[in-house]
Amino acid sequence: MNNKTKKIILTVLLLLALVNYGRMSGTEQIRTIEFLSIFAIGAISALLINVIFGKDNEE
Repeated sequence: MNNKTKKIILTVLLLLALVNYGRMSGTEQIRTIEFLSIFAIGAISALLINVIFGKDNEE
């Protein structure tokens, strides 16, 4: 899988995670599902940054 495909897939996953988190109603306490959603957003963001700025760029 080339870098362009990885970037597109990770970007779509990140957008889906952000939209899913945005749909949750805001409360003062962070529930487990909100914590997992925030964790997923951070993990996908880290992967996307690694693909974009990583040393293994094939371009």
